[in-house]
Amino acid sequence: MEDLYSQIEGNFVGLGVELKSASDGLLVVHVIPGSPAERSGIRAGDHLIGVGGRSIGGLSVDEAAHLLQGPEGSLVTLAVLRGAGPARAMTVRREHVEVPSIEDIQLIDRTAGVGYLHITSFQKTTAADLDAALRRLDSAGMRSLVIDLRGNPGGLLSAAVDVADLFLDRGLVVATRGRSPEEDFNYTASQAGTWRLPLTVLIDGDSASSSEIFAGAIRDHGRGRIVGVRSYGKGSIQGIFPLQIAGVGMRLTTASFYSPAGRPFSRVGVEPDVWVQQTARPDAAGRSSSGDAALAAAVEVARNAAGHSLAQPVSRRILPR
Repeated sequence: MEDLYSQIEGNFVGLGVELKSASDGLLVVHVIPGSPAERSGIRAGDHLIGVGGRSIGGLSVDEAAHLLQGPEGSLVTLAVLRGAGPARAMTVRREHVEVPSIEDIQLIDRTAGVGYLHITSFQKTTAADLDAALRRLDSAGMRSLVIDLRGNPGGLLSAAVDVADLFLDRGLVVATRGRSPEEDFNYTASQAGTWRLPLTVLIDGDSASSSEIFAGAIRDHGRGRIVGVRSYGKGSIQGIFPLQIAGVGMRLTTASFYSPAGRPFSRVGVEPDVWVQQTARPDAAGRSSSGDAALAAAVEVARNAAGHSLAQPVSRRILPR
C-alpha cells in the first residue's frame, strides 16, 4: 500500500522510467531527469526485454513493473534493446525517485510571447509548482500559454481542481456522482483566476482522469482552446482503502465525474476544438521533437490568442532554473 500512496505524493523507490507495452517487452517512453535510469544510460525509445534474467515478453506493464520493484539500494539487471543492435545488460540501483509534475518550462515563441510547459501528472504540489513556473514565464515576457497534457494519466482530483482554480474566476470545476449521496460533490473555483492570460491545452489519447477534469473545465468555461485528439475517457474516481493485512491496500472506484456542462468523461473523453493527430516520434527526453504537428498547431492557436499569427517554425528556449 505504501507504493500507492508514494505515487500520489510524487515519489517512490524504483528506477525512474515510464513504460508502455510493446510486442517484445516494454517500451521506455520517458526517463525521469536525475533518476537512476538516466544515470545508467537508459533512454526513451529503449526496449526492456528482460528483468533479472527473466524474459518479460508477453507480460503486462503491471506484471513487468512488479519485477522492477525492490528495496531501496538493491540492484536489478535489465536486458535492453536499442535500435537494431544486440541486447545489452544494464545494472541499475533502485533509489528514491522524485517525480517532477511540471517539465519543459519554455518560452517557445519569444516574439509572440508564447509560454509552454508539460504537466506530467497531478500531484499534491502540482498547483504550487505550476504557479512558480508561470511566474518565471511571466517574467520572461509570456503573453499566452500552452499547457501540454499529452501522456498525463491523471493523479489527484484535488490537484486538478487546484490547477483549474489558477485560471478560472469562479464556477464549477467538476462534479462527482456516486452510488450514495455522500459521494456527490461539486468542486468549485475559489481564487478568482490568478492567471488571466490566453490558454491553450494540448491533449492526446493518453490524457486521462485529472487531465480530463482540467481540460473539461477549461473547455466548458470558454477559458481556452483544446488541441489534439480525443482524450482517454476515464470517468472514475478511485480511493485507496487499507485492508486488515499489514501493508496491503486496495484501489477501488467510488464515483464518476462530470464536466461543468454535465458531460460525462467515462468512455467519452474530452473532444478537442482543434483536431490534430500526433505524428512525431519521442526524443531522448520522451518529448516530441521535429514534426510535432499537434504542438505546432497549439502554438499557432496560442499566437493568435496573443494577437500574433506568425508563419515561423516553433523554436524552444529553455528557461534557467
